[in-house]
Amino acid sequence: MTPFYEHPGFAAGIRHFNDGEWFEAHEVWELLWRPMPPGDERIFVQGLIQLAVSLEHHRRANPRGSLGQRTKAEAKLRPLCPEFAGVAVELLLSQADDFLAGGRTTLPRLGWVAPR
Repeated sequence: MTPFYEHPGFAAGIRHFNDGEWFEAHEVWELLWRPMPPGDERIFVQGLIQLAVSLEHHRRANPRGSLGQRTKAEAKLRPLCPEFAGVAVELLLSQADDFLAGGRTTLPRLGWVAPR
């Protein structure tokens, strides 16, 4: 079975996310996530989806929706810190927190190095 991070949708979602196209990232990652078997990889992708949705709610001035999705993302991604599948999870969560709190004007970036 091909690792999820080799699926073209994973990289496409990263590009959307890093361009601030969080709704699009969420849509692409959902197609990847739905058929995944249970386990850390599925939880990880679901956490990324929820983080993207949180940022999209923030953009749309919906603080309640943003906080709710951010809390769900944290619960899924924090146990996978500091890094999972080549993604700097701890750094990503820190950047997202700073952005959502208004202390960061640059968009959070999902840094990824494909595992070997």
